[in-house]
Amino acid sequence: MRPLPVPAGSRRSIVPHAFAFTPPPRCSSLPLRSPSYVDAPRVSIQDFSLRSNLDARRYIPFLLLPCSLLLAAAVLAGADIPFPPAQRAAIDIALDKSFAATKAHGVIVGIWIPGQGSYVATRGVSDVTTKRPMGVDDHFRIGSITKTFTATALLILADEKKLGLDDPVSKYAPWVPNGEKITLRMLADMTAGLPSYTENDTWVTQAFSNFKREWTPRELVDAGLTQPPDFPPGQGWHYSNTNYVLLGLILEQVSGKKSQDLFAEKIFTPLKLMQTSWPTTSAMPSPSAHGTTVQTLNDKLDDATNRNPSWAFTAGQLISTLADRHTWVVSYTAGTLISPAMQKERLTWMTMPPNTPARAYGIGIGTDHGWLGHTGELPGYNCAAYYFPEKKAAVVIMVNTDIPVGKANPAPTILKALTAVLTPSNVPE
Repeated sequence: MRPLPVPAGSRRSIVPHAFAFTPPPRCSSLPLRSPSYVDAPRVSIQDFSLRSNLDARRYIPFLLLPCSLLLAAAVLAGADIPFPPAQRAAIDIALDKSFAATKAHGVIVGIWIPGQGSYVATRGVSDVTTKRPMGVDDHFRIGSITKTFTATALLILADEKKLGLDDPVSKYAPWVPNGEKITLRMLADMTAGLPSYTENDTWVTQAFSNFKREWTPRELVDAGLTQPPDFPPGQGWHYSNTNYVLLGLILEQVSGKKSQDLFAEKIFTPLKLMQTSWPTTSAMPSPSAHGTTVQTLNDKLDDATNRNPSWAFTAGQLISTLADRHTWVVSYTAGTLISPAMQKERLTWMTMPPNTPARAYGIGIGTDHGWLGHTGELPGYNCAAYYFPEKKAAVVIMVNTDIPVGKANPAPTILKALTAVLTPSNVPE
């Protein structure tokens, strides 16, 4: 990938730091889309409606879990009727206009508001080569939404007293520089100061020279640590994929399980996330959306569907579907798998620049004008999943490209348009 212009003192990243709001300029440099991408054809529209104290504290998660899961189930089941025609028409218009603005091949959108209705729709194609229409059951790489799982696993293990959020990293990884001053909490809320390996140009060149390479988590962390710290621990905020890969290594050490097994036991199985998976190869489950990107060494359009995802590990490796994203965003934003005390920790917001009180980051979760959630991106895919507690509203957007128009990524563009209809006083930036 050729060097791209960035603000003075900044580093570029091959993968925009995808989280619950648009990242600052230093995190988002991508080439312009190619003419062949702009001119890609679209197919017919498809719309769907789906029916779719210590001793006491030790037991809190287990005592509250059934009620929490019932609450989540009630929220999921309470929005299985279509929106009234006028509101549905307004949503259709917002989706059509914003989707056209992204110049993307295809998108899946789901909206659920208990007591008001549901809306599930597709636009465009899943595969630009075969022209197969986008399907609501298509699998996507969900990128940094994986961080919400990693953060939840961290909080579950903290509830189980297997680790503490304020444990120093040096307790588990003594090889990390300054690790005695960096806590697990700092890794999770992005205040550790560790540089992101995805901003290391040497690593970028290596990764983009061989999309089939199998990366180890330690290789990824080491690539981040070859760069100077962003700031002293706890004295700033910067979104770093290194933080979450290192967290994954620590969670594996503490639990004695591989990340995929830990996620399956603690999250996938309790919530019945049957279509969410940790890929161990480059293959995608069927059916799946084909992802298109220009994140290549020559900046040319490429199908990124079957790139090896090992370079993302617990920062972004997971695959999922619309329905599972709906279940998950309702669960983790409400804290159904953890104690109220741990959920309070999750929702402790880091508001130092570039964040603000209205737009901040917690432990693997963002808040943006009242909406809670995360975006996710890998080359070829751009997803968003958010929850608005005041209305118990959930919105999930899955786009099969990561190519922005200007500085606007596809999923956040569509999210902004939809929330302007759903919650006009609370529209994410």
